Amino acid sequence: MMRIVFMGSGAFGVPTLEAITGGGHELAGIVSQPDRPAGRGKELTPTPVSAWALAKGVRLERVENVNDAAGVAMLRGFEADILVVIAFGQKLSDEVLATAERGGINLHSSLLPKYRGAAPINWAIINGDKTAGVSVIEVMNVMDGGDVFATAETPVGASETAGELHDRLAVLGAPVMINVLNAIAAGTAQRLKQDKALASKAPKLKRELAWVDLAGTAEAASARVRGLSPWPGVQLELIDPTGKPRVTGTLVKCEAVAGNGVPGEVTRDGAIACGVGALKIHAFQPMGKRAMTVSDLVNGYKFGAGWRVRSVVTPPAAAI
Repeated sequence: MMRIVFMGSGAFGVPTLEAITGGGHELAGIVSQPDRPAGRGKELTPTPVSAWALAKGVRLERVENVNDAAGVAMLRGFEADILVVIAFGQKLSDEVLATAERGGINLHSSLLPKYRGAAPINWAIINGDKTAGVSVIEVMNVMDGGDVFATAETPVGASETAGELHDRLAVLGAPVMINVLNAIAAGTAQRLKQDKALASKAPKLKRELAWVDLAGTAEAASARVRGLSPWPGVQLELIDPTGKPRVTGTLVKCEAVAGNGVPGEVTRDGAIACGVGALKIHAFQPMGKRAMTVSDLVNGYKFGAGWRVRSVVTPPAAAI
């Protein structure tokens, strides 16, 4: 049995927390980011990990900078065997890692060395990968560059969004992390160095990336829309047969299907024609309203053949 300090902020780490509490190890405490203003009222809101700790009555430390003298001293006080780090949001110094006898291990949401960085799930879908996965690695100074202890992979669904895959990978990764912790405790853990030549980056998402090229293939358009859902979300303007823009909103979920037509035109079955194929709409959310199906759009706006669709954010010249 090992004494664990969990360091995390995002919801991706919560299934692993649940697994640790029933996995035969001691959860000494949790370190997370401070509460931040959120929602329309801008009320201070705990991170998902902090909320879990408060609900379970587990010792919780919320720190702005875990690498400063106070943060290091706090960590030393735990006398941890190992740090489990998942979606924490702060880079860890060597001094922080040295506060635990066995350093730190991290659950990363890609099959490393592919997609090192802040948004691996999004870029895996955007790039059209058919599989995705998780890796448990050693925490070190090179971002996501530590030795790999274990991986697990899963197919990416044809209409699966980044948000949906995020939740599936979080659950997939929990038992993988427990198996690695057990192996480290038993002295049987094996590790594999990453091949730097195969490394790729998954940079942080920005709002200006939220475009879609309807003149290209439906497969590429669907992948981009799904990879940017729920954030920043690809915004579309729906234009009625008279040429009047009727509604602007986010294409939340879609799927590439067979189809013909002028790119951007709406087909008879309510799909959006692309250069090759078409986009079947599963969910579209008008600004300030709930998400709607194609049937909802037909009933609410008489959406259908004769309408046109355009990307609010113009695709870069290289994509056209």
